[in-house]
Amino acid sequence: MKKFILVLSLLCLTNLAHADRWRHRGGAYYWHPGYGWAVPAIVGGVIVYEATKPPQTIVIRQPEPNVPMMYPPIAPVFPQPADYHWEAVLDAKCNCYRTVLVPN
Repeated sequence: MKKFILVLSLLCLTNLAHADRWRHRGGAYYWHPGYGWAVPAIVGGVIVYEATKPPQTIVIRQPEPNVPMMYPPIAPVFPQPADYHWEAVLDAKCNCYRTVLVPN
């Protein structure tokens, strides 16, 4: 609504600048050659362009969540002592799996 009132008031103001070539001086009208129509036409064109152009689309991208890669546990190449076995345990500090040696 504010844009409409602004455009309407600017159109009323630009109506004061007539684009004809007849000028009044001392009770008589005379022909005045020139480009007196150019400035009102440019100003009116800019006003109409700004009033009718579509609003700019703003795209806000959400950041991708940081999901750690979950690889299958890799069996270590260390020899396995008697009474122990290797097990993949979820570590709460890094939210990842660690391969640890656990007693039987």
